[in-house]
Amino acid sequence: MRQGSRRASAFLARRSLATHRRAWAAVVVATGAAAALIGAFAFVIGSLLVAAPPVQRYAGADAVVAADQKVSYTAKPWGSEPRTATAYLPERARLDRSVLAAVAGADGVAEAVADDSVPVSTGDGRPAVGRSWPSAVLTRYELAEGRAPRDASEVVLDGSLAAGGPAPGEPVVLRADGTARTYTVSGIARTGHGGDAPPAVFFTEPRLTALAGHPGRIDAIGVVAEPGVPPGALRDAIGAVLPERSGVPGSDRGVRVLTGAERGEAERVDALGGRGDQLALLGSIGGTVLMVALLVIASTLSQAIHQRSGELALLRAVGASPRQLRSAIGREAGRVSAAAALLGGIGAVPLGLAMRSLLTTEPLPLPVPWWLPPASALTGGLLVALLARPVAMLAARSITRLRPAAALGAARADEPSEPGRFRTVAGVVLAFAGISSAGVATTQSGQAAGAAASGAAMSLVIAVALLGPRISRIALGVLGRPLRRVGGVSGFLAERAASAHTRRLATAFTPIVLVVAFVCVQLASGPTMERAAGQQASAALRADLVATGGGAGLPAGAA
Repeated sequence: MRQGSRRASAFLARRSLATHRRAWAAVVVATGAAAALIGAFAFVIGSLLVAAPPVQRYAGADAVVAADQKVSYTAKPWGSEPRTATAYLPERARLDRSVLAAVAGADGVAEAVADDSVPVSTGDGRPAVGRSWPSAVLTRYELAEGRAPRDASEVVLDGSLAAGGPAPGEPVVLRADGTARTYTVSGIARTGHGGDAPPAVFFTEPRLTALAGHPGRIDAIGVVAEPGVPPGALRDAIGAVLPERSGVPGSDRGVRVLTGAERGEAERVDALGGRGDQLALLGSIGGTVLMVALLVIASTLSQAIHQRSGELALLRAVGASPRQLRSAIGREAGRVSAAAALLGGIGAVPLGLAMRSLLTTEPLPLPVPWWLPPASALTGGLLVALLARPVAMLAARSITRLRPAAALGAARADEPSEPGRFRTVAGVVLAFAGISSAGVATTQSGQAAGAAASGAAMSLVIAVALLGPRISRIALGVLGRPLRRVGGVSGFLAERAASAHTRRLATAFTPIVLVVAFVCVQLASGPTMERAAGQQASAALRADLVATGGGAGLPAGAA
């Protein structure tokens, strides 16, 4: 009995797919596009989660000790639980120099080197990074010519800076702390480490400390381990001797010991903050995109099922059981969703790569591990496949629940033109909430206005989805007469067909409303707020002209 029911359901599904090939093709395209969009966002978010700044400057260090760039603030609003806000500092947090001695005395440490840096430019304007000569070991620099600097007037140049330029013993003009000075090139250093790190200029340690301008504090500490010491043991040994705080008066930031790929975080202190901002932005947009995709899938599938409501009612009237109808519809939706999942999975990878190329930056390149393309494609396809079957069965519920005698009348009946009472009440409430949020957005500024505008858009879009048949009837009442006059016979037929099937019309325009709202609010809100912030910054600046000295700064007496 059960086997025969399954065969009947499979037969009905095959015949329906063959008969309604064009309708299901439209569903495949729409749901495939939704799967591709979901997979692309999963691709970019997955790449961001595993992204790390490249290790260049500390390629020769086994571990790096740096101050924690993350700051947290906990507040307890009245009548609620404490809340903690966390952010990354865009400026470098420095260590107290006393930490250097503690790190040097840890077990397994062969050498601990204080690492500071200052922006430098050559006489012809080429940018470079000024460092102390002892820190050259952290990047595996070795002298190719000459010797190490011995006093404040001598420097060692990176090989890329010295190419076609001064040789050892010759003068070179360098600009640091805004002042141009002439130094003597004592040597030329080269490194076997690849990458596109900026070239370095090496001073003596006392000279670099004077140029850095923060005596008693250092940017980071590079650690070279003794032979045979594993990274985990080195981390534990250093952590055991470190103070709980950074040692800077008034600071509550801890000290981090970075090994492996984490060492790049000490080089690019702004990378983690940028990653957090991008994740928050992608999470916000991705949530809206997911909502768009789900609504598109639900709308297209529901429309395809509702167009066949008469056919399904006739099958019910001639004796098809509710289980057979549900199974047949589920099989149809399953086969269609499988094709859509395959189509969307294929499109998710190139779309994700295109989005990745727009988001990757030099401080934080986005990697593509081998598992990411199939995982993102599987995410979009699996979501579509899991959603399609229950949506299709839910759309056909009104037919499958009918008795055979009543189903014959339903096959000839017109579709209901008005939504149910609960749907109407919910739509009115959401519309009121959306209009109220829009009013709040016009009276607020900053992030409060952006949040209110986003909430208003989502509330109004859901209200349109719930009140779609009523809205379409009102719109046809206003636009029907002009459509008949302008369109002639075609306009008359279009107006009559739309008036007879307001539910179908509502199903068609709801995804369009959602996409327009998404583009106008979600994508336009960021540039709008950025422009407003720029205008406020310009209004706050009273100077007629602003002079900058680039990375190397301006001289102390420039004012």
